[in-house]
Amino acid sequence: MHKSRALFAASLLFLLSLVLPGIAHAHAVLQKSDPAANGVVHAGVVPVLLIYNSRVDAAHSSLSLLKDGKSQSLVIDAKAAPNVLHSQTPALTPGHYILHWQAVASDGHMSRGEIAFEVK
Repeated sequence: MHKSRALFAASLLFLLSLVLPGIAHAHAVLQKSDPAANGVVHAGVVPVLLIYNSRVDAAHSSLSLLKDGKSQSLVIDAKAAPNVLHSQTPALTPGHYILHWQAVASDGHMSRGEIAFEVK
């Protein structure tokens, strides 16, 4: 009876090792951003670059910029690398901004987040 439990446990661990990596990589995880979280940039047009750990579907992802309660959508560059969302802002004036992002991984799973930054 003891051997059958050990075999069952080993089989279960093996099956979990096959399933869990797929779950762990199901969402696009933001690895780096420009502007950086809580960063400071100069006034004017600001390039936006978000780098993820996996491919993202730029056509179904979105970026928007929030300042003083007003939100503005940003156009995503469809020609960027497969793990990147790239855009640029209109000319920004000094103040606090929040970049909201929604990335759809190539397998259809969605991730969301925000990046606060300041313009001087």
